[in-house]
Amino acid sequence: MSVNLRWIVVIGLATALSAADRRPLPWEKNRLQIGQALYRENCVVCHDVDKAQSKKPGPSFYQLFKRDKMPIASMKPSREYIKVRVKFGGALMPAFRQWLSEAEIETLIDYMASK
Repeated sequence: MSVNLRWIVVIGLATALSAADRRPLPWEKNRLQIGQALYRENCVVCHDVDKAQSKKPGPSFYQLFKRDKMPIASMKPSREYIKVRVKFGGALMPAFRQWLSEAEIETLIDYMASK
């Protein structure tokens, strides 16, 4: 792997890891509003995002990317894992790959990361 390619990979990883810890820029707010709308349309029935404790059937996503491990899985939260879960579902969770595009799933995850 060339030195330039290594730096690109390192910078890309650092950017991805720090994205969950930063406040949204003014031009990103519309994206977060779209993510919020997607969340309300598809996720809010089973998952909370605004409070840690939930009486809903699915786990709460409150401060998900700031946690050491996922609510049910014993692994560090990652965008890729959540993307797979949204696309293909789980034991009780339906798959959303036929209803949400890649871009919509990314926007949804951006919104979850902002909470």
